[in-house]
Amino acid sequence: MTQGIWGQKVAVVLSGGGATAMAHVGFLKVLEENDIPVDYIGGTSMGAVIAGMYASGFTVAQIDSLVRTDEFLAMATGERNDELEFYFKSRETDASFATLRYSSGNLMTNALPTNLINPVLLDWKFMEGFSQASAACGENFDNLFIPFRCIAADVENKQEIVFRGGPLNVAARASCTYPFYLPPRRVNGQLLFDGGIYNNFPIDMVYREFRPDVILGCNVSGSNPKPTEDDLLSQLQSMILYRSEPVIPINETVIVSPVLPNIATFDFEKTAEAIDLGYTKALEQLPAIKQAIQRTETLAQKNTKRREFQHKYKPLIIDEITIEGLKKSQRRYVQKIMVKKSGQAPLEKLKKPYFKLFGDDKINSIFPTTTYKPESNSFRLNLDVKKEKDLLLSFGGNFSSRSINTGFIGMKYNLFGLTSSTLSANSYFGRFYGSVQGQIRWDISGAFPLSVQGGFTFNRWDYYKSLSTFFEDVKPSFVLMNERFGELSVTVPAGSKGVFRADGIFTHQFDEYYQITNFISTDTADRTEFDATVFRLSYERNTLNRKQFASSGSYINLAVKNVAGTEFSIPGSTSEIRDTTERKHDWYVAKMNYQNYFFQSKRFKAGFALEAVWSTQDFFNNYIASSIIAPAYQPIAESKTYFLPQFRAHQYTSFGMVAVVPFSKNLEWRSEGYAFQPFGAIVRNELDQATYDLSGSMKYIAATSLIYHSPLGPVSLSANYYDKKEEPWSFLFNFGYILFNRSPRD
Repeated sequence: MTQGIWGQKVAVVLSGGGATAMAHVGFLKVLEENDIPVDYIGGTSMGAVIAGMYASGFTVAQIDSLVRTDEFLAMATGERNDELEFYFKSRETDASFATLRYSSGNLMTNALPTNLINPVLLDWKFMEGFSQASAACGENFDNLFIPFRCIAADVENKQEIVFRGGPLNVAARASCTYPFYLPPRRVNGQLLFDGGIYNNFPIDMVYREFRPDVILGCNVSGSNPKPTEDDLLSQLQSMILYRSEPVIPINETVIVSPVLPNIATFDFEKTAEAIDLGYTKALEQLPAIKQAIQRTETLAQKNTKRREFQHKYKPLIIDEITIEGLKKSQRRYVQKIMVKKSGQAPLEKLKKPYFKLFGDDKINSIFPTTTYKPESNSFRLNLDVKKEKDLLLSFGGNFSSRSINTGFIGMKYNLFGLTSSTLSANSYFGRFYGSVQGQIRWDISGAFPLSVQGGFTFNRWDYYKSLSTFFEDVKPSFVLMNERFGELSVTVPAGSKGVFRADGIFTHQFDEYYQITNFISTDTADRTEFDATVFRLSYERNTLNRKQFASSGSYINLAVKNVAGTEFSIPGSTSEIRDTTERKHDWYVAKMNYQNYFFQSKRFKAGFALEAVWSTQDFFNNYIASSIIAPAYQPIAESKTYFLPQFRAHQYTSFGMVAVVPFSKNLEWRSEGYAFQPFGAIVRNELDQATYDLSGSMKYIAATSLIYHSPLGPVSLSANYYDKKEEPWSFLFNFGYILFNRSPRD
């Protein structure tokens, strides 16, 4: 010991470890409760984050409360709450489950994703939480409430980088940049990753920097499981995290080593368990700690020092925004989205515009920092913006035990300047469904944003009379629906989660079908063509957590449309009607679709669904044609692959309930049941024409499914029931998404 006990200087060192590093909070709690002084602090990765918070003046109680919140869990897992998602900026859902991104001259390796989670919330909260402390210390970490150090890894030069100053959020973020989980940060020209790559428990670094008399450490480096042949994540952890035995630089060192074998690096749901174990293990070592440190510092004394430091905090008022990483015209586009008028604004006022900017599909990433401006007693908000790649290629589809397999490929090309536009095309290809679509979309930013979209689509649905599996023959088609249409749409936001949309569509529909089910190969199909204009107004609000098999959030769609056109009917050999006809039609439709997953717990989730349609639509030339053109009720994914006339009507209401039992984060059991009540069921008369049965009874659809939500898409095994169907039960194994391009029939 280099000094007397009254001059003892104590340093605390916290290791990396992801979720296991939450044990550090329990460790610090024991130190505070027992008046153990902390004169210096340092760490790596998640240890650097906790050490940085403590050095900034956060109390242990504040840190403990923060890391137990849902918001912290969202930061750690890359999720965002509904208020920070902007539906207007989202694009139409499709069946993709992988996207490659290219810029001019990119190789395939440049197009592969480099991170698993989205860091936008984490980066904002780090900036928000550390900015005042950074300003108060003048970006010199020796001047923080407690002098602080952390390390990151410079993989190009194979060395650790010690942070002694600069924006505190940059240091913490660089230190915890776990490879493949978070994207790396470039600082002073160096691409930096998680400090644990070279030094996961930087006890030697802290000693070199501060020369303390006593070192107290909390090291969870040995908690992660050993790598196995079939666990890629465990292999990465073993390669990435440096776990050699730490070199103890001085004798007066006490290390608490909580072992948390049941908590993996990214198990942030188990934060409370890790904190409790860290607290318990620190208590066990408390006698050794007290033996090494005779000096005390009470919580009251610590809080006095905290208040003195925090008295230097300046209000987070922004009077300037700078944008880096973009061309001049692109910066002007971004500035319009941020919409900051002249003068000053609290940082909180810029939070929604910031996340709205991130939601723009021309933006790949944003990293925020702040700079204090003493002349105006305010801050400059600095945004390092990286634009999205020029070309995006998407792949996906649906692979099933029935003959409804569909491949998907999509392409988007971004044009980003003073205005933003996107050229896109996609294709679905399969026996059941095929589609080709081309679109262009213009986005206009500013105080009143809107988008204008135009394009064309060819759709085909081939309903064949078969319940075939991979090993059975598929019988010929009995309904073949085709459409070609061009559309022009205008969309404006309605709050953060809703949009208003106006569509103008010209469509040519041509459907082929048989009037009987036992047709033979020599029979010719009836053909109905319909040329029409469609005008549609809709309001849509969406907070569902998934594009298929949602289990939380809500969805509402309210739409009205007018359809006016001419029907041409050409009878086939199975029709009782022999004359070719031409007929004008003009009708209105109002539709409401509402889903709400109103109950959420860890063990059970529940929701309901309402759908109602009112229409002035009249009948087409025959029963099948009338059924094809009528609104269809298709509440479950598989129901979209069957032609079910009993669930088509001009006017109907429906109600359904959904129950979800989660077995783990990605595995769940889902059961759902729906009741469909038509007001005038469409039935066939003796001349193959359509008429109403006003006594139509209620009909039911039900399904129960075991679903695994893989990183690519859902894998499901389901049993499905359709009332009044010839074969009411179906059993389906499915991987991927049963989704289609938009249609005028919707």
